[in-house]
Amino acid sequence: GIRRDAFAETGGAAALASVARDYDLGAATVGVRAQTGLELGLGLPVTLRGLVGYRRAFGDVVPTALLRFGTGPAFLSAGVPIDRDALVAQVGLDLAVAPNASLGVAYTGQTGARAQDQAVKGTFTLRF
Repeated sequence: GIRRDAFAETGGAAALASVARDYDLGAATVGVRAQTGLELGLGLPVTLRGLVGYRRAFGDVVPTALLRFGTGPAFLSAGVPIDRDALVAQVGLDLAVAPNASLGVAYTGQTGARAQDQAVKGTFTLRF
């Protein structure tokens, strides 16, 4: 889990304060992962990889904080919720540019009923 400590600002009526809070969040993914080697005629090995799966989140899927301004009443602030159920997809391509080095690019996506998360990542890996 994650623990957020209590805090209290100074500065009068607009000073924000919050109590400590523990968050517990976990996820499990079930799916199919595959990879294969390709030859593109460049003399450099290429690896194509992918994943399609179902991800189930459990625990505190809606982050919240109990806050208060100055000596005023407390209020609850909720963060962006995490979908309990989501479809996950990943696809990537790695090009071996040397026996101990590779360049890669990958797409990762997660889609649920309330939110989407998508990313493209480039990598350089040097093994020694």
